[in-house]
Amino acid sequence: MTLLIPDNEAARLDWLLESQILDTPPDDVFDEVTHMAAELCGVPIAAISLIDAERQWFKSIVGYESQETSRAAAFCAQTILQPEMLIVPDARLDERFSQNPFVTGDPNIRFYAGAPLITSEGYAIGSLCVIDQTPRELSPEKQLILQMLARQVASRIELQRQIVVQKQLIEERAATQAAMERSEMRLREAQRLARIGSWEYDVVTGRISWSEQLFTLLELDRAEGEPSPEKLRTFYHPDDVAMQAELAKQSIEDGQPFEFDIRVMRRDGSPRWMHSVGRAMRGDDGTVHRLVGTLADIHERRVAEDALRESECRLRMVLEKGRFTTLHLDLSTSEFIDVSPKAKALFGLPEDAAFTREEFLQTVHPEDRAFVQERMQATLDSTQYTEAEFRIVQKDGSIRWISVHGSAVFGADGQPTGVNGVMHEITDRKWVEVQREQALREAQERADRDPLTNLWNHRAFHKRLEEETSRAQREGGALTVAMIDVDNFQFFNDVYGHITGDEVLREVATRLQAICRPYDTIARFGGDEFALLLPSPEHITRSEIEDRLQQGLRGLAYAPAESEVSIPISFSIGVSIYPQHGSDRHDVVRLADERLRRAKSGGEIESGADQVRASMTDKLEGFSMLDALVTAVDNKDRYTRRHSEDVMTYCLIIARALGVSEAEQHTIGVAALLHDVGKIGVPDAVLRKPGKLTDAEYDAIKHHPQMGAAIVSTVAGLEATLDAVRHHHERWDGRGYPSGLQGEEIPFIARMMAVADAFSAMTTDRPYRLGMPIHKALSILEDGAGSQWDPECVRAFAQSFTAQQEIDRAA
Repeated sequence: MTLLIPDNEAARLDWLLESQILDTPPDDVFDEVTHMAAELCGVPIAAISLIDAERQWFKSIVGYESQETSRAAAFCAQTILQPEMLIVPDARLDERFSQNPFVTGDPNIRFYAGAPLITSEGYAIGSLCVIDQTPRELSPEKQLILQMLARQVASRIELQRQIVVQKQLIEERAATQAAMERSEMRLREAQRLARIGSWEYDVVTGRISWSEQLFTLLELDRAEGEPSPEKLRTFYHPDDVAMQAELAKQSIEDGQPFEFDIRVMRRDGSPRWMHSVGRAMRGDDGTVHRLVGTLADIHERRVAEDALRESECRLRMVLEKGRFTTLHLDLSTSEFIDVSPKAKALFGLPEDAAFTREEFLQTVHPEDRAFVQERMQATLDSTQYTEAEFRIVQKDGSIRWISVHGSAVFGADGQPTGVNGVMHEITDRKWVEVQREQALREAQERADRDPLTNLWNHRAFHKRLEEETSRAQREGGALTVAMIDVDNFQFFNDVYGHITGDEVLREVATRLQAICRPYDTIARFGGDEFALLLPSPEHITRSEIEDRLQQGLRGLAYAPAESEVSIPISFSIGVSIYPQHGSDRHDVVRLADERLRRAKSGGEIESGADQVRASMTDKLEGFSMLDALVTAVDNKDRYTRRHSEDVMTYCLIIARALGVSEAEQHTIGVAALLHDVGKIGVPDAVLRKPGKLTDAEYDAIKHHPQMGAAIVSTVAGLEATLDAVRHHHERWDGRGYPSGLQGEEIPFIARMMAVADAFSAMTTDRPYRLGMPIHKALSILEDGAGSQWDPECVRAFAQSFTAQQEIDRAA
């Protein structure tokens, strides 16, 4: 079917869109028309059809269940091409429609009559049509009535468009008005901040109008009214009145703008400098009828300029009195001329002696000579002032520092003819700078040192960490990060006091310095914890480093005064290697600290959770960021990280009992470690609250699964874990959150995690309560099977967990 397009198609569609009638709800007015048309013509189907760019949409239709059809098959698409009605007595006999899908199929159209809906602008936007499934004719009287109804429909749509357009105009006018008000407000505020006031003088009436800001600038009372031209003259400084009057008169005569600085007398009689800008405004007859302008407060600037001129005068006096020395180099003779006596004395010359460029360079310190020659050439190559500070060697061998500011002198041909300069001695200043730099270095050294052990402190450690990782990356080596903790340090503090504890820390520091190389970094990381940075070969292993450190620290003991028994000092050590164990230096430190934590708790062997973390960190970019967020949540609520690891263990018990594949078990483990990452957005007070949560606090908690899923979804490769992260708080009976899923609608991985999460929550100790006994928690799970939890997952967990407990007891 060939789709014919009206000549005014673009404008027609714009009109239709502006009316905002497409895709609107049913309207009784239009429905009454279609029912009336169907009754009038005795047909089963009648519709008000609007022709959009690609479709035919029905504002009202009776006798046929459809809201829209394609434009290509629409009879009404033909109707809008002509100004009169389109009547098809038998569509099967009309070559335009005989193969139309609405003729060959449902609704089996045979008879069609459509009156176009034509707007006052002449756009045919659709039709009022009647349809029958048997051939027939339509009497002239009924045609007239149908056309009349079509005009009423078009008028109704046009009225709606007018309402829409009027509303838009009102909104645009309101927006424009608001924008103008904002603009005027900004202008007034800008004038206030810039201390600018505006004025207007009517040449005909002599009336003067001032802005509020101008009254404020001049400290005048607004209630006294705006001044007359006669009174205005009293506001100007007596010396400036004539100038102001002459410029205003000239502007009125020639219509040119004017600009000048003038002093204004304020209420207290003090003058204040203002910058006046104005121009004449001409009327329709070409004559000047008013002056407009502004006054800007420039008093501070003028005062500063006066002070600068005074300062320049004083500077000239200083130079003339010899506080500074002047030099002038004549390039034609390579001699300095007009050399002041003070300069000759500085260079060890008699008062009547000549002074050449070469002789000057010979007095310059050998280490600075090339620099001075370069600066002299730069001065000749530039029109700008150049400066240099350098050393000279006097005849007695003493070294003096001088500062020189110079510029080139150019001849008529644009070529340099000489150099003018001002020089003064800065030896004392340089000596102060050297002392200050030395003091700064010492202060920086103290700031980077731990005062107790004289090792690097925590801040310096991180600075050295950045430097050493950059060097390892640049040179292709490795960097070992070792975290060392004194195991029994609290014992020394509690039994012997903090002074003894400090002595122990100093002994540990001394031993670390003895076993480390000069280029290793040793820092007191905090409390009884030390940190090492050990540049290492690429092939070194973590166990080799740990063995070397343990061997070096072995045998260290503290002998209390008046005691024959020495108390051994033992250590826990955590080691990680950059870049073997992480490409980010912060991840390597975090991993070393994590291994130290496990060593202190007796868990030197990596757990399953540690293995999963290491595996995911190595193969998936971005996982370490997520794990760091879990750590951040754990810092807010110490329960979180241990809870996540327990949930992983319990999930894997269920998965193995149900025969889940190894690959799926890995996904379940990763999901368990990350399932509570969304708690990063929950306030700390809510996470740690011991009592019952309020409704608002519970709502904050309920958002964490969706937030967690959003965070995890930012890392590509973790898509399989999202169901568990998002839905681990759904309930079997549909009363959970966030989606209220029920039964097997809940993803299988989330059902397993819900059981594991609940069991861990019930059995884990919290700061404000003890965990419940295992048998009680299992009983609660079994009671809630089929209501809160998946019965199959509860059964698998209870049987497997109980069996494992019996095996552990037997062993």
